[in-house]
Amino acid sequence: MKYTIKKGRHFATLTWNRLFPFSSKIDKGTVKFSKECLAIAPISGHNKLTGIAGLDNHKNSGRLVWQSDGNMIKIWGYVYKDGVRTEKYITSLEVEKEYEYEIEFADGRWIFEINNNVVSLAGNLGFWKFKQYVYFGGLSPAPLTMSIWK
Repeated sequence: MKYTIKKGRHFATLTWNRLFPFSSKIDKGTVKFSKECLAIAPISGHNKLTGIAGLDNHKNSGRLVWQSDGNMIKIWGYVYKDGVRTEKYITSLEVEKEYEYEIEFADGRWIFEINNNVVSLAGNLGFWKFKQYVYFGGLSPAPLTMSIWK
């Protein structure tokens, strides 16, 4: 599914799958970034790609997040555990190429895999599980229109 974040916005345009927000403890699929995603460097903050959260995504959640360095898309695993955020760098990706990813919560750990690279971080996840969608920022809105296929 194509997610488009328009210039000056944080959220991607509405897609039908957002009407079904519930998730399991696993999220997997493929991802591809448009070349416009490279043109945003250097902007501080992590951009959200996908993930799973409890009722409050800043309390207990696990996400894949990204940031451009101008040449590649850098990917991190990003976890909120009881309101405390930790992150771990995973890999760098090229734009306009498709990559497989998987996020799983099991036995008190978040496992992130993308492009055959895996990291694990301690975390929590409550009974309610919600899908987390493409989001630009931190504080800064998107400086130009970009697309991500996921």
